[in-house]
Amino acid sequence: MQMITENIKGKKYNQLINFLASHCDRFAFVENRQLMEIEEERLAYVEELIADIKEHLLERKVQREWETTKLGGATAYVYYFKMNNETKLFLRDHSNSLFGWTHDLPEDLMFYKKDKCLLAACSHEGFFLVDKVFWKEFLKKGLF
Repeated sequence: MQMITENIKGKKYNQLINFLASHCDRFAFVENRQLMEIEEERLAYVEELIADIKEHLLERKVQREWETTKLGGATAYVYYFKMNNETKLFLRDHSNSLFGWTHDLPEDLMFYKKDKCLLAACSHEGFFLVDKVFWKEFLKKGLF
């Protein structure tokens, strides 16, 4: 995986999400329990946020680590969704940048093809990891 620190915004963000949607079968995002003031309220907020794509939720797992982060003793909720047109529009409509997934939104978008992660963002740290072959294909199409 290659690390990139440049945020992808606006039209390029939409192009990236479209490209990921055509190459991936699922995506995930994270709700870090350490950052929740009142866990029940935050989880209710997330449930409301994902109401339109809830039918595409594959699972919600409690994890200590994911592609960009390893927590000490703390845990986070990682939500896994099918990638399809509805979830693609959700990702495009709720942010205009890859690093915009913080604060009011869940964090750390991750995109998978089967069990391989093609792209994993660490929004609050301002970097993302990307599969080199996938990234070369994205660049070849002139999308970045």
